Amino acid sequence: MPNILINGIEYELVNTVADDMSSTNVLRTIVEEGKTPVNTYRLNLPPYNPMTMDAFLNPDQIKNFCINISKNFWSPYWEDEEE
Repeated sequence: MPNILINGIEYELVNTVADDMSSTNVLRTIVEEGKTPVNTYRLNLPPYNPMTMDAFLNPDQIKNFCINISKNFWSPYWEDEEE
């Protein structure tokens, strides 16, 4: 996965893409082997690019969007509520 720099700290991008191309994207800390990374930022995306309204056609387009957007798009990480 690609890395993203926010406020001078490098994070690993981990994204989960649904069949409809909506996605949950998480930035987590990069740590030494044997340590646990911390999920720090999160961005949920619809199946389309929110800036252009064009549909995402594949997961690579979502990754590229996440890599190239402003840090202001990212929210502090939160866990989904269990049902």
